[in-house]
Amino acid sequence: MNYRAKTTVSNIVLTGATGVMGGRLLQEILRTTEAYVYCVVRAESHEAAMSRIEEVLFCYDEERRLKEETWRIIPLLGDVSQPKLGLSDECYDELVNTIDVVFHCAANVSLVAAYNKIAPVNVGGVANMIEFCLAGKIPLMFTSSFSMVGDKLYEPDFVLRETDHDVGQGFEEMDYERSKFEAEKLVREASDRGLDWVIVRPGNIWGDSETGCYPLKQTKVKGIYYEMLKALVETGMTFPSDEDFDVTPVDYVAKAALHAVMNLHLTNRRTFNLTNPNIVTYDGIVTRLRAYGYVAKEIETQRYFEALQQGRVTRNGKPYRSTFTDLLSIFYDGSDCRECAKYDTTQIQALLHETDIRCPEPDQALFKRYLDYAVRVEFLPPPAQQTPLAELRDIVMGGGYMESLYDADLSEPALA
Repeated sequence: MNYRAKTTVSNIVLTGATGVMGGRLLQEILRTTEAYVYCVVRAESHEAAMSRIEEVLFCYDEERRLKEETWRIIPLLGDVSQPKLGLSDECYDELVNTIDVVFHCAANVSLVAAYNKIAPVNVGGVANMIEFCLAGKIPLMFTSSFSMVGDKLYEPDFVLRETDHDVGQGFEEMDYERSKFEAEKLVREASDRGLDWVIVRPGNIWGDSETGCYPLKQTKVKGIYYEMLKALVETGMTFPSDEDFDVTPVDYVAKAALHAVMNLHLTNRRTFNLTNPNIVTYDGIVTRLRAYGYVAKEIETQRYFEALQQGRVTRNGKPYRSTFTDLLSIFYDGSDCRECAKYDTTQIQALLHETDIRCPEPDQALFKRYLDYAVRVEFLPPPAQQTPLAELRDIVMGGGYMESLYDADLSEPALA
């Protein structure tokens, strides 16, 4: 969609422009509107802030077609977790009277950090953005997550509708998910104070469906699903799982979110699940890796996880460790607990029906683009250079793998 001819939006605040979704949304805004984009960024100088913004922007826009449009980007040295976004009173007040819409994408996306580490950004930051928007009567787009479903994720036949919020879900050991639930609650409650809003719930965000591009080296968080691909390729090992797996391209999320906000007369105070209506399983992803040329030897599930936890999956003579396998080792308890929830996308599909915005199927062609890109930027080796693969040893190495996890620092805050 191109909004240049019809939109009255001239000034936008965007948070999270240096993250996965925010960077792609910035590209879409520059490409389809004539708006100035004020990007709230934590940085020591405007030059450093602009450098970080452009690093992610041009990851997606490799040919730098938008280079001539970057003059419309205005970095704001701030912090969404601070009162008045960490801005001076003068700057804050000027923005309140200038901005037409806010796109709030900034978040701490750590899956293992404690709630008190996540909440200042993920909940407090939303509260601060709400106050900003109410002060200027500015509509807010809040980027939530389909993970706000909490432990309903494991309930057979459960469907999260776009009209749902509190469905009795719990959040034991699900602090990131809880933060998104609490933030949604704040946005919804602000309706009583006059806030206009749209909430979008992206699924598992992957690369651009047309180019394969994804900020694998430009952001602190590569994305756990790219870490999954890396672990599969580096070990050449997998385990059987027919669980559904959401694969939502970032360009679809950016386009759908922007379209929703640009049609506020239809979307005000509504929530949209931006998940892929076309499902692939974990085994299906492994099949696509093999079709690309990678080796992925299947190991019986219990044997695979016990070997991980005991440090018996070795590569180059050492226990193999990665962000993905660390998380697997932490959360696997031998139970048959599996992800079951489905996500209804009826309302977003109806909204997009008259547009050309569609969520691509996670087929072999899409994964080829993703893998081609990952190989090209040297995040993954090409299939011919996959070796050395991991081995499954019978003897526990050292003091045991799980022991080492207690000393691991997996909770470094990461903003997206």
